[in-house]
Amino acid sequence: MGQAVSFRGEGVSNSTLLICTVGGSPEPVVATLKQWRPVRVRFVHTPQTKDDVAAKVVPMVRAEGMDLDAGRYDLFELPDGQDLASCLDHLRLLTPVVSEWAARGESFQVVVDFTGGTKCMSAAIGIQASRWPCFFSYVGGNERTKDGVGVVVSGAEKIVHQANPWDALGHQAVEDYVVLFDQHAFLAAANVAAVTMKRVSRADRKRELASLEQLAKALDAWDRFDHTTSKNLLNSVSKSANDLRSVLGATRGDRVLNGIDRLVEHLGQLEQAPPPSGHHVLDLLANAKRRKDEGRFDDAVARLYRAIEAIAQVALKNGHGVESTEKVPLEKVPESPRTTWAARASEGVVALGLQDDYALLAALGDPVGKKFQDAGLSGTKSPLVARNRSVLAHGFERVSDAVFEKLWPSALSLAGVDASSLPSFPVLAEGRS
Repeated sequence: MGQAVSFRGEGVSNSTLLICTVGGSPEPVVATLKQWRPVRVRFVHTPQTKDDVAAKVVPMVRAEGMDLDAGRYDLFELPDGQDLASCLDHLRLLTPVVSEWAARGESFQVVVDFTGGTKCMSAAIGIQASRWPCFFSYVGGNERTKDGVGVVVSGAEKIVHQANPWDALGHQAVEDYVVLFDQHAFLAAANVAAVTMKRVSRADRKRELASLEQLAKALDAWDRFDHTTSKNLLNSVSKSANDLRSVLGATRGDRVLNGIDRLVEHLGQLEQAPPPSGHHVLDLLANAKRRKDEGRFDDAVARLYRAIEAIAQVALKNGHGVESTEKVPLEKVPESPRTTWAARASEGVVALGLQDDYALLAALGDPVGKKFQDAGLSGTKSPLVARNRSVLAHGFERVSDAVFEKLWPSALSLAGVDASSLPSFPVLAEGRS
Protein backbone atom coordinates (compact mmCIF):
# COMPACT_ATOMS: atom_id res chain seq x y z
CA MET A 1 0.00 0.00 0.00
CA GLY A 2 2.95 2.30 0.52
CA GLN A 3 4.31 1.62 -2.97
CA ALA A 4 3.99 4.52 -5.40
CA VAL A 5 1.60 3.90 -8.26
CA SER A 6 1.12 6.40 -11.03
CA PHE A 7 -2.35 7.51 -12.06
CA ARG A 8 -1.30 6.84 -15.66
CA GLY A 9 0.97 3.84 -15.57
CA GLU A 10 3.52 2.32 -13.20
CA GLY A 11 6.10 4.27 -11.22
CA VAL A 12 6.32 7.95 -10.44
CA SER A 13 5.59 10.27 -13.34
CA ASN A 14 8.13 13.00 -14.14
CA SER A 15 5.27 15.29 -15.19
CA THR A 16 3.42 15.48 -11.91
CA LEU A 17 1.53 18.47 -10.57
CA LEU A 18 1.27 18.07 -6.80
CA ILE A 19 -1.45 19.90 -4.89
CA CYS A 20 -0.95 19.52 -1.17
CA THR A 21 -2.45 21.04 1.93
CA VAL A 22 -0.05 22.60 4.42
CA GLY A 23 -0.54 22.28 8.18
CA GLY A 24 1.51 23.00 11.26
CA SER A 25 4.01 20.16 10.64
CA PRO A 26 6.25 20.40 7.55
CA GLU A 27 7.37 16.75 7.69
CA PRO A 28 4.31 15.23 5.91
CA VAL A 29 4.64 17.78 3.11
CA VAL A 30 8.33 16.93 2.71
CA ALA A 31 7.51 13.21 2.66
CA THR A 32 4.98 13.59 -0.14
CA LEU A 33 7.38 15.82 -2.11
CA LYS A 34 10.09 13.16 -1.83
CA GLN A 35 7.60 10.47 -2.87
CA TRP A 36 6.23 12.14 -5.98
CA ARG A 37 9.09 14.49 -7.00
CA PRO A 38 6.70 16.79 -8.86
CA VAL A 39 7.71 19.28 -11.51
CA ARG A 40 5.08 21.73 -10.23
CA VAL A 41 3.57 22.21 -6.78
CA ARG A 42 0.57 24.12 -5.48
CA PHE A 43 0.80 24.55 -1.72
CA VAL A 44 -2.68 25.03 -0.25
CA HIS A 45 -2.24 26.97 2.96
CA THR A 46 -3.97 29.34 5.38
CA PRO A 47 -2.68 32.77 6.46
CA GLN A 48 -1.19 31.04 9.52
CA THR A 49 0.91 28.55 7.47
CA LYS A 50 1.81 30.71 4.46
CA ASP A 51 5.33 31.54 5.66
CA ASP A 52 6.04 27.91 6.60
CA VAL A 53 6.47 26.96 2.92
CA ALA A 54 9.53 29.14 2.34
CA ALA A 55 10.79 29.02 5.91
CA LYS A 56 10.44 25.30 6.66
CA VAL A 57 9.30 23.12 3.75
CA VAL A 58 11.68 24.36 1.05
CA PRO A 59 14.85 24.17 3.21
CA MET A 60 13.95 20.67 4.42
CA VAL A 61 13.33 19.47 0.87
CA ARG A 62 16.63 20.88 -0.32
CA ALA A 63 18.37 19.19 2.58
CA GLU A 64 16.98 15.91 1.20
CA GLY A 65 18.66 16.60 -2.15
CA MET A 66 15.55 17.83 -3.98
CA ASP A 67 15.56 21.11 -5.86
CA LEU A 68 12.46 23.22 -5.25
CA ASP A 69 13.17 26.72 -6.47
CA ALA A 70 10.59 29.49 -6.36
CA GLY A 71 9.70 29.02 -10.01
CA ARG A 72 8.44 25.49 -9.44
CA TYR A 73 5.81 26.14 -6.81
CA ASP A 74 2.86 28.46 -6.20
CA LEU A 75 0.95 29.37 -3.07
CA PHE A 76 -2.81 29.02 -2.89
CA GLU A 77 -4.41 30.54 0.19
CA LEU A 78 -7.60 29.50 1.95
CA PRO A 79 -8.66 32.49 4.09
CA ASP A 80 -10.31 30.37 6.79
CA GLY A 81 -9.15 26.79 7.30
CA GLN A 82 -12.02 26.14 9.73
CA ASP A 83 -14.82 27.06 7.31
CA LEU A 84 -15.73 24.14 5.03
CA ALA A 85 -17.92 26.20 2.68
CA SER A 86 -15.25 28.87 2.29
CA CYS A 87 -12.59 26.23 1.59
CA LEU A 88 -14.77 24.63 -1.09
CA ASP A 89 -15.51 27.99 -2.74
CA HIS A 90 -11.82 28.79 -3.04
CA LEU A 91 -10.66 25.31 -4.06
CA ARG A 92 -13.00 25.37 -7.05
CA LEU A 93 -10.64 27.97 -8.52
CA LEU A 94 -8.04 25.23 -8.94
CA THR A 95 -10.24 23.25 -11.35
CA PRO A 96 -8.98 25.07 -14.50
CA VAL A 97 -5.38 24.55 -13.31
CA VAL A 98 -5.96 20.82 -12.93
CA SER A 99 -7.81 20.50 -16.23
CA GLU A 100 -5.12 22.38 -18.15
CA TRP A 101 -2.35 20.25 -16.65
CA ALA A 102 -4.10 16.93 -17.31
CA ALA A 103 -4.93 18.00 -20.89
CA ARG A 104 -1.24 18.30 -21.78
CA GLY A 105 -0.89 14.60 -22.42
CA GLU A 106 -0.96 11.07 -21.03
CA SER A 107 2.25 11.54 -19.03
CA PHE A 108 0.89 14.54 -17.13
CA GLN A 109 -0.74 13.55 -13.86
CA VAL A 110 -2.18 15.39 -10.89
CA VAL A 111 -1.61 14.18 -7.33
CA VAL A 112 -3.61 15.60 -4.42
CA ASP A 113 -2.20 15.12 -0.94
CA PHE A 114 -4.59 16.08 1.86
CA THR A 115 -2.48 15.11 4.87
CA GLY A 116 -1.69 18.57 6.22
CA GLY A 117 -3.97 21.36 7.37
CA THR A 118 -7.22 21.40 9.26
CA LYS A 119 -9.91 18.75 9.03
CA CYS A 120 -12.04 21.21 7.05
CA MET A 121 -9.21 21.71 4.57
CA SER A 122 -8.76 17.96 4.09
CA ALA A 123 -12.51 17.39 3.72
CA ALA A 124 -12.89 20.27 1.29
CA ILE A 125 -10.06 19.25 -0.99
CA GLY A 126 -11.28 15.64 -0.90
CA ILE A 127 -14.75 16.73 -1.99
CA GLN A 128 -13.48 19.06 -4.70
CA ALA A 129 -10.78 16.74 -6.02
CA SER A 130 -13.26 13.87 -6.33
CA ARG A 131 -14.28 15.41 -9.65
CA TRP A 132 -10.75 16.07 -10.86
CA PRO A 133 -8.70 13.68 -13.00
CA CYS A 134 -6.26 13.12 -10.16
CA PHE A 135 -4.63 10.72 -7.78
CA PHE A 136 -5.01 10.86 -3.98
CA SER A 137 -2.07 10.55 -1.63
CA TYR A 138 -1.95 10.50 2.17
CA VAL A 139 1.05 10.51 4.48
CA GLY A 140 0.94 8.45 7.64
CA GLY A 141 3.31 6.35 9.69
CA ASN A 142 3.73 3.46 12.08
CA GLU A 143 4.93 5.58 14.98
CA ARG A 144 2.68 8.17 16.61
CA THR A 145 2.80 10.23 19.76
CA LYS A 146 0.31 9.87 22.63
CA ASP A 147 0.55 6.07 22.72
CA GLY A 148 -0.22 5.70 19.04
CA VAL A 149 -3.17 8.08 18.69
CA GLY A 150 -1.35 11.40 18.22
CA VAL A 151 0.59 12.80 15.29
CA VAL A 152 3.14 10.82 13.30
CA VAL A 153 6.58 10.88 14.85
CA SER A 154 8.97 13.03 12.82
CA GLY A 155 11.08 10.83 10.57
CA ALA A 156 8.56 7.95 10.58
CA GLU A 157 6.38 9.34 7.77
CA LYS A 158 5.44 7.22 4.78
CA ILE A 159 2.83 7.20 2.05
CA VAL A 160 0.18 4.90 3.45
CA HIS A 161 -2.54 5.27 0.89
CA GLN A 162 -2.71 6.15 -2.77
CA ALA A 163 -5.84 5.90 -4.85
CA ASN A 164 -7.55 7.23 -7.92
CA PRO A 165 -10.66 8.80 -6.36
CA TRP A 166 -12.72 7.91 -9.41
CA ASP A 167 -12.25 4.22 -8.62
CA ALA A 168 -13.91 4.79 -5.25
CA LEU A 169 -16.27 7.65 -6.04
CA GLY A 170 -17.37 6.68 -9.54
CA HIS A 171 -20.71 5.69 -8.02
CA GLN A 172 -21.68 9.37 -8.16
CA ALA A 173 -21.15 9.33 -11.91
CA VAL A 174 -23.33 6.20 -12.11
CA GLU A 175 -26.06 8.00 -10.18
CA ASP A 176 -25.84 10.92 -12.61
CA TYR A 177 -26.03 8.41 -15.47
CA VAL A 178 -29.18 6.82 -14.01
CA VAL A 179 -30.96 10.19 -13.73
CA LEU A 180 -30.15 11.12 -17.33
CA PHE A 181 -30.97 7.63 -18.62
CA ASP A 182 -34.42 7.61 -17.01
CA GLN A 183 -35.09 11.04 -18.54
CA HIS A 184 -34.35 9.46 -21.95
CA ALA A 185 -31.30 11.73 -22.28
CA PHE A 186 -29.40 8.74 -23.58
CA LEU A 187 -26.61 10.55 -25.40
CA ALA A 188 -25.87 12.66 -22.31
CA ALA A 189 -25.89 9.51 -20.15
CA ALA A 190 -23.49 7.78 -22.54
CA ASN A 191 -21.16 10.78 -22.35
CA VAL A 192 -21.15 10.64 -18.53
CA ALA A 193 -20.10 6.97 -18.68
CA ALA A 194 -17.48 7.63 -21.37
CA VAL A 195 -15.86 10.55 -19.53
CA THR A 196 -15.79 8.64 -16.24
CA MET A 197 -14.34 5.58 -17.97
CA LYS A 198 -11.31 7.65 -19.01
CA ARG A 199 -10.74 8.73 -15.42
CA VAL A 200 -10.92 5.41 -13.61
CA SER A 201 -7.88 3.16 -13.32
CA ARG A 202 -9.36 -0.22 -12.46
CA ALA A 203 -10.07 -2.52 -15.37
CA ASP A 204 -13.29 -3.82 -13.83
CA ARG A 205 -14.63 -0.27 -13.38
CA LYS A 206 -13.83 0.48 -17.01
CA ARG A 207 -15.75 -2.60 -18.15
CA GLU A 208 -18.76 -1.68 -16.01
CA LEU A 209 -18.87 1.85 -17.39
CA ALA A 210 -18.42 0.54 -20.93
CA SER A 211 -21.53 -1.61 -20.50
CA LEU A 212 -23.49 1.46 -19.34
CA GLU A 213 -22.19 3.51 -22.26
CA GLN A 214 -23.23 0.83 -24.75
CA LEU A 215 -26.70 0.56 -23.20
CA ALA A 216 -27.32 4.30 -23.45
CA LYS A 217 -25.93 4.48 -26.99
CA ALA A 218 -28.16 1.56 -28.00
CA LEU A 219 -31.32 3.34 -26.90
CA ASP A 220 -30.16 6.65 -28.36
CA ALA A 221 -29.74 4.88 -31.71
CA TRP A 222 -33.20 3.32 -31.32
CA ASP A 223 -34.79 6.72 -30.68
CA ARG A 224 -33.22 7.86 -33.97
CA PHE A 225 -34.68 4.78 -35.73
CA ASP A 226 -31.19 3.31 -36.26
CA HIS A 227 -32.44 -0.13 -35.31
CA THR A 228 -29.47 -2.10 -36.65
CA THR A 229 -26.95 -0.19 -34.55
CA SER A 230 -29.25 -0.45 -31.55
CA LYS A 231 -29.56 -4.21 -31.86
CA ASN A 232 -25.80 -4.68 -32.19
CA LEU A 233 -25.11 -2.56 -29.12
CA LEU A 234 -27.80 -4.30 -27.05
CA ASN A 235 -26.28 -7.67 -27.94
CA SER A 236 -22.91 -6.34 -26.75
CA VAL A 237 -24.50 -5.29 -23.46
CA SER A 238 -25.96 -8.79 -23.03
CA LYS A 239 -22.48 -10.25 -23.52
CA SER A 240 -21.27 -7.98 -20.69
CA ALA A 241 -24.04 -9.15 -18.37
CA ASN A 242 -21.76 -9.65 -15.36
CA ASP A 243 -20.37 -6.11 -15.69
CA LEU A 244 -23.88 -4.69 -15.86
CA ARG A 245 -24.95 -6.68 -12.78
CA SER A 246 -21.84 -5.49 -10.96
CA VAL A 247 -22.48 -1.79 -11.58
CA LEU A 248 -26.28 -1.86 -11.14
CA GLY A 249 -26.60 -4.62 -8.58
CA ALA A 250 -27.80 -8.17 -9.21
CA THR A 251 -31.56 -7.56 -8.92
CA ARG A 252 -31.66 -4.39 -10.96
CA GLY A 253 -29.11 -5.76 -13.43
CA ASP A 254 -31.20 -8.87 -14.10
CA ARG A 255 -34.33 -6.74 -14.55
CA VAL A 256 -32.55 -4.58 -17.12
CA LEU A 257 -31.07 -7.60 -18.91
CA ASN A 258 -34.52 -9.21 -19.17
CA GLY A 259 -35.79 -5.97 -20.66
CA ILE A 260 -32.93 -5.97 -23.16
CA ASP A 261 -33.85 -9.51 -24.26
CA ARG A 262 -37.40 -8.34 -25.03
CA LEU A 263 -36.11 -5.31 -26.93
CA VAL A 264 -33.75 -7.42 -29.02
CA GLU A 265 -36.67 -9.73 -29.84
CA HIS A 266 -38.71 -6.75 -31.04
CA LEU A 267 -35.80 -5.49 -33.14
CA GLY A 268 -35.46 -8.92 -34.71
CA GLN A 269 -39.14 -8.82 -35.66
CA LEU A 270 -38.66 -5.36 -37.15
CA GLU A 271 -35.74 -6.60 -39.24
CA GLN A 272 -37.70 -9.56 -40.59
CA ALA A 273 -40.92 -7.68 -41.36
CA PRO A 274 -41.01 -5.80 -44.68
CA PRO A 275 -42.38 -2.30 -44.01
CA PRO A 276 -45.03 -1.27 -43.42
CA SER A 277 -45.88 -3.83 -40.74
CA GLY A 278 -47.58 -4.03 -37.40
CA HIS A 279 -44.15 -4.11 -35.73
CA HIS A 280 -43.29 -0.76 -37.31
CA VAL A 281 -46.56 0.66 -36.02
CA LEU A 282 -45.79 -0.51 -32.48
CA ASP A 283 -42.34 1.02 -32.68
CA LEU A 284 -43.70 4.38 -33.85
CA LEU A 285 -46.31 4.41 -31.11
CA ALA A 286 -43.71 3.62 -28.45
CA ASN A 287 -41.41 6.34 -29.80
CA ALA A 288 -44.27 8.84 -29.71
CA LYS A 289 -45.00 7.90 -26.08
CA ARG A 290 -41.37 8.48 -25.07
CA ARG A 291 -41.39 11.93 -26.67
CA LYS A 292 -44.63 12.72 -24.84
CA ASP A 293 -43.08 11.61 -21.53
CA GLU A 294 -40.27 14.10 -22.18
CA GLY A 295 -42.78 16.89 -22.78
CA ARG A 296 -41.78 17.15 -26.45
CA PHE A 297 -45.31 17.24 -27.83
CA ASP A 298 -44.41 18.48 -31.31
CA ASP A 299 -42.12 15.47 -31.75
CA ALA A 300 -44.65 13.18 -30.11
CA VAL A 301 -47.53 14.20 -32.39
CA ALA A 302 -45.30 14.03 -35.48
CA ARG A 303 -44.53 10.40 -34.66
CA LEU A 304 -48.14 9.71 -33.73
CA TYR A 305 -49.28 11.12 -37.08
CA ARG A 306 -46.84 8.79 -38.86
CA ALA A 307 -48.04 5.84 -36.78
CA ILE A 308 -51.69 6.54 -37.69
CA GLU A 309 -50.70 6.79 -41.34
CA ALA A 310 -48.76 3.52 -41.07
CA ILE A 311 -51.79 1.77 -39.54
CA ALA A 312 -53.77 2.58 -42.70
CA GLN A 313 -50.90 1.47 -44.93
CA VAL A 314 -50.66 -1.85 -43.11
CA ALA A 315 -54.41 -2.39 -43.39
CA LEU A 316 -54.36 -1.62 -47.12
CA LYS A 317 -51.37 -3.89 -47.69
CA ASN A 318 -52.50 -6.88 -45.63
CA GLY A 319 -56.22 -6.69 -46.32
CA HIS A 320 -56.45 -5.29 -49.84
CA GLY A 321 -53.15 -5.96 -51.61
CA VAL A 322 -52.14 -2.30 -51.85
CA GLU A 323 -48.35 -2.53 -51.49
CA SER A 324 -47.67 1.20 -51.59
CA THR A 325 -49.93 4.17 -51.01
CA GLU A 326 -47.58 6.19 -53.23
CA LYS A 327 -48.70 4.15 -56.24
CA VAL A 328 -52.26 2.88 -55.79
CA PRO A 329 -53.71 1.38 -59.00
CA LEU A 330 -56.98 3.10 -59.84
CA GLU A 331 -58.43 -0.27 -60.66
CA LYS A 332 -58.28 -1.16 -56.95
CA VAL A 333 -60.16 2.01 -55.96
CA PRO A 334 -63.97 1.82 -55.62
CA GLU A 335 -65.93 3.99 -58.03
CA SER A 336 -66.77 6.91 -55.73
CA PRO A 337 -63.23 7.90 -54.71
CA ARG A 338 -61.86 6.79 -58.10
CA THR A 339 -63.87 9.52 -59.83
CA THR A 340 -62.48 12.11 -57.42
CA TRP A 341 -58.86 10.96 -57.65
CA ALA A 342 -58.70 10.22 -61.38
CA ALA A 343 -57.77 13.81 -62.21
CA ARG A 344 -54.52 13.58 -60.23
CA ALA A 345 -53.65 10.05 -61.36
CA SER A 346 -50.66 9.36 -63.61
CA GLU A 347 -50.22 6.24 -65.69
CA GLY A 348 -53.11 4.55 -63.94
CA VAL A 349 -51.85 5.05 -60.38
CA VAL A 350 -52.52 7.67 -57.73
CA ALA A 351 -50.57 8.77 -54.63
CA LEU A 352 -52.60 8.93 -51.42
CA GLY A 353 -52.08 10.87 -48.19
CA LEU A 354 -53.26 9.93 -44.72
CA GLN A 355 -56.86 11.12 -45.09
CA ASP A 356 -57.06 9.47 -48.52
CA ASP A 357 -55.79 6.18 -47.07
CA TYR A 358 -58.61 6.04 -44.58
CA ALA A 359 -61.15 7.22 -47.14
CA LEU A 360 -60.09 4.29 -49.32
CA LEU A 361 -60.39 1.88 -46.40
CA ALA A 362 -63.88 3.16 -45.65
CA ALA A 363 -64.88 2.80 -49.32
CA LEU A 364 -63.54 -0.76 -49.26
CA GLY A 365 -65.69 -1.53 -46.20
CA ASP A 366 -62.66 -2.03 -43.96
CA PRO A 367 -63.53 -1.58 -40.25
CA VAL A 368 -60.33 0.43 -39.72
CA GLY A 369 -61.71 3.10 -42.04
CA LYS A 370 -64.94 3.33 -40.03
CA LYS A 371 -62.99 3.48 -36.74
CA PHE A 372 -61.06 6.44 -38.11
CA GLN A 373 -64.25 8.27 -39.00
CA ASP A 374 -65.98 7.41 -35.71
CA ALA A 375 -62.97 8.79 -33.80
CA GLY A 376 -63.49 12.17 -35.47
CA LEU A 377 -60.13 12.02 -37.25
CA SER A 378 -61.44 12.75 -40.73
CA GLY A 379 -62.20 16.18 -42.14
CA THR A 380 -60.92 19.69 -41.44
CA LYS A 381 -61.79 19.58 -37.71
CA SER A 382 -59.61 16.54 -37.06
CA PRO A 383 -56.98 16.93 -34.31
CA LEU A 384 -54.54 15.65 -36.95
CA VAL A 385 -54.70 19.13 -38.49
CA ALA A 386 -52.61 20.38 -35.56
CA ARG A 387 -49.71 18.33 -36.83
CA ASN A 388 -49.91 19.94 -40.26
CA ARG A 389 -49.85 23.40 -38.67
CA SER A 390 -46.94 22.57 -36.36
CA VAL A 391 -43.43 23.91 -36.83
CA LEU A 392 -42.27 20.36 -37.63
CA ALA A 393 -44.67 20.10 -40.55
CA HIS A 394 -46.04 23.05 -42.53
CA GLY A 395 -46.73 25.81 -40.01
CA PHE A 396 -45.38 27.61 -36.98
CA GLU A 397 -47.80 26.59 -34.24
CA ARG A 398 -46.81 24.80 -31.06
CA VAL A 399 -48.50 21.46 -30.49
CA SER A 400 -50.09 21.21 -27.05
CA ASP A 401 -50.37 18.18 -24.78
CA ALA A 402 -54.13 18.26 -25.37
CA VAL A 403 -53.63 17.33 -29.02
CA PHE A 404 -51.57 14.30 -28.05
CA GLU A 405 -54.12 13.22 -25.45
CA LYS A 406 -56.87 13.34 -28.11
CA LEU A 407 -54.89 11.36 -30.66
CA TRP A 408 -53.26 8.78 -28.38
CA PRO A 409 -56.31 6.61 -27.51
CA SER A 410 -57.53 6.78 -31.11
CA ALA A 411 -54.14 5.59 -32.39
CA LEU A 412 -54.11 2.65 -29.96
CA SER A 413 -57.67 1.75 -30.95
CA LEU A 414 -56.89 1.90 -34.68
CA ALA A 415 -53.84 -0.32 -34.11
CA GLY A 416 -55.88 -2.72 -31.96
CA VAL A 417 -53.35 -2.63 -29.10
CA ASP A 418 -53.03 -1.24 -25.60
CA ALA A 419 -50.08 0.73 -24.22
CA SER A 420 -48.78 -2.24 -22.21
CA SER A 421 -48.08 -4.18 -25.42
CA LEU A 422 -45.66 -1.56 -26.75
CA PRO A 423 -41.90 -2.15 -26.56
CA SER A 424 -40.64 -0.33 -23.47
CA PHE A 425 -37.17 0.81 -22.47
CA PRO A 426 -35.79 -0.25 -19.08
CA VAL A 427 -35.91 2.13 -16.11
CA LEU A 428 -32.82 2.15 -13.92
CA ALA A 429 -33.89 4.01 -10.78
CA GLU A 430 -34.62 1.76 -7.82
CA GLY A 431 -38.29 1.32 -7.01
CA ARG A 432 -39.42 2.03 -10.57
CA SER A 433 -40.23 -0.37 -13.39
